[in-house]
Amino acid sequence: MVSRTYEFHNLRRAFIMMPDGNLLIAPKNSDLSHEQMLSNIGMACNEIPKFMVDVPRGYFMDGELCVYQGFDMTPGAIWCISIKGYNIVRNFIPKLRQEFAVTDNTNLYLGVRVGNVGTIWEKLYKTTVGTFMR
Repeated sequence: MVSRTYEFHNLRRAFIMMPDGNLLIAPKNSDLSHEQMLSNIGMACNEIPKFMVDVPRGYFMDGELCVYQGFDMTPGAIWCISIKGYNIVRNFIPKLRQEFAVTDNTNLYLGVRVGNVGTIWEKLYKTTVGTFMR
């Protein structure tokens, strides 16, 4: 039996907004986690938690974008975009538009509530790309 988490990871396109300006994107139909993506580019395991708190990441699925920062796995914890992260996300919107055919009307969530491992987590702070960019 295939888990819901695997199905979710396989259906979404994960991405990380890298500090060098590149958008690191998981291949289509990939179940790679953000941690695995960072490990695959050579990041040390002990560096990944701080990186995931400091750098926005997220996914595109079902015509919607969801971005967040965080690493606290406590159920109920909120992973949201930091003040500094807002500007980073704004700078990456043109690349997200190109990669995922995002428009001003695309829903954009700026956080998630951590759920139990194996569940799909609640998306938070809904806006649209156009409203966010104003």
